Amino acid sequence: RSLACFKSSATESRINVALSGTAFQSSTSNDGDAERAIDGNSDPEWTHQSCTHTAEEKPWWRLQLPGVYRVSEIEVTNRNENREKLNGVEILIGNSPVNNGNDNPRCSIIYDVPGTVTQTVQCRGMEGRFINFYLSCATASVLTLCEVKVYGGRNLVYQYMSSVVESSKEQVICYFSNYNFHIFVI
Repeated sequence: RSLACFKSSATESRINVALSGTAFQSSTSNDGDAERAIDGNSDPEWTHQSCTHTAEEKPWWRLQLPGVYRVSEIEVTNRNENREKLNGVEILIGNSPVNNGNDNPRCSIIYDVPGTVTQTVQCRGMEGRFINFYLSCATASVLTLCEVKVYGGRNLVYQYMSSVVESSKEQVICYFSNYNFHIFVI
């Protein structure tokens, strides 16, 4: 019995998929828990308790999605004061948890944009399960985010592979080459 090979595809959506993920960060200060950035509340006022806050040098914040997604864009809401805390933040997307996900490919580097607290970054279909915000420069002391919204679609190949593996009692061998998934059931 065999299965056909097919090209990877994804469905795009305007649904904020970050709400279905789990947030982590390198440390927590001032009760600024990682989950605050995906609570659905874009309030940029720190005293309203909807922003994250880390405590050390080279801080990171990571969103772990429930599967592999093709990310079209990310909306980031900064605080309305101390806005420089987002200057130089790298947005990374990928599937590797190595170095807390901070070695994944870069979508963008963001900086404070005067006159706006929310900015949109185009990631043009980058694939990944992990989305990281990483301040890698040695002078950066803390990272704070008020809301992160992620738009994109679930990669259907990964969904299909998961269902094949879960429903089959036979061994499944899968490999990826030239943007094609090859799936064999033996």
